[in-house]
Amino acid sequence: MRARGQTAVGTPERAAFPANVLERIDRLLHRIGVRLLSQSWIRALVWLSMIAVLVVNASTMPAMYGAVVAIAIVVAVLHAATLVWALGRPWFAVGAATVAVAATTLLTAMGHGDRPWPMPVITIVTCALMVFILAVREKWLLPVAGAVLPVVAATFAALPWHTGGWGRFATNVITAISVCALVVVFGILIHQWQQSRAELLKQQEIAATAQERRLLMEERNRIARELHDVVAHGLSVISIQASTLQYRIEDVPAEVVAELDDITDSARSALVEMRGLLAVLRQEDGENLLAPQPTMSFVPTLIESTRRGAESVRLHVEGELDDPRVSEATSLSVYRIVQEALSNALRHAPGSDIEVSIAITPEHVFVEVLNSAPTASVRATEGHGFGLRGMHERASFVRGSLTAEPTPEGGFVVHAMLPCWLAGEPTDRQSEPDDGAPAPPSDIEG
Repeated sequence: MRARGQTAVGTPERAAFPANVLERIDRLLHRIGVRLLSQSWIRALVWLSMIAVLVVNASTMPAMYGAVVAIAIVVAVLHAATLVWALGRPWFAVGAATVAVAATTLLTAMGHGDRPWPMPVITIVTCALMVFILAVREKWLLPVAGAVLPVVAATFAALPWHTGGWGRFATNVITAISVCALVVVFGILIHQWQQSRAELLKQQEIAATAQERRLLMEERNRIARELHDVVAHGLSVISIQASTLQYRIEDVPAEVVAELDDITDSARSALVEMRGLLAVLRQEDGENLLAPQPTMSFVPTLIESTRRGAESVRLHVEGELDDPRVSEATSLSVYRIVQEALSNALRHAPGSDIEVSIAITPEHVFVEVLNSAPTASVRATEGHGFGLRGMHERASFVRGSLTAEPTPEGGFVVHAMLPCWLAGEPTDRQSEPDDGAPAPPSDIEG
């Protein structure tokens, strides 16, 4: 029983051992293959191989086959250069190899004797190297052509000069075509292996990206659900209560009815923006068309809607609110900063005087929202300073700066300086010198 139990426990370990070894060997071969087939390594190996076959071929033909030295060197250079041409000009390399092999056959025809002919050994090796380079880099047609055409050229070039038996001749030709065929098959297998590994890595990257997007969408949907359940529901309740109060309570003063209508409109506007935000959070990509975002030109409308909640609201503008020199991102940031600053002033300083100043220069947009000390009691709120943080993030997003601090008189001031365009952002505006004489401000008083 003990021996049987030991066998049962030890079998998975012995089965896993060769699997781990094979996995490590496959990983090592892949690493070596990637390095050897990379651009830098393969060029270095090709140049070293070219020099080696050039030296051997240039010395072998005159010494062993009695070829003319000058012609042998030229043919050897041409044949060795096919290794380098195989990297960038594959068809030219195949043609040059065919010519070089035929020339080698003719040069060695008179003095080959009992030596390998019509293709000397170094010629076969050079053709095999060229075919291998083509096989691991190109489609199958090129290496097959590189293997067949030189052998065919050598065979036809040797036929008029062949006088002995056909045994050695046929053996040499069959050996050459067999070596080249073996190299072609081996190179194509390596090429397919590399393509399979590259496709596997690509699929893994696609799967990882899809997983990351799925997790992102889950988080965005969770945030959207929380916003819908908490904020949107609260705004809907406010809108319904404010719009039905005059019907639920008799003799409501006209001023209160007007104020309730304003509250209803503000709640409905906030709901519209909330729905847009929820749509952005729930969409899977950013290619969908979105509703136009508010810009600086909407600030006067914002002031008009805010005036009823304060004793006095003034808007000072230097320049044009729809100035084309101001980017959309900066214009949206200006609107959001003013919107949040006004909301903070109404919430934390009821009854105060509010002044909003916007100055547009060729390079920057300056925003200042100043409110005086409150004249009514301030109700306690449960805020945690997210409004100020949001204004700082808005300014930082467009590479601007923002300061928010209390004033000595008991009020509060928000000052922001935002660039008209982000660094590197294309502009079509002309540079205009700032002569220090801005346009007269336009005031909107409440």
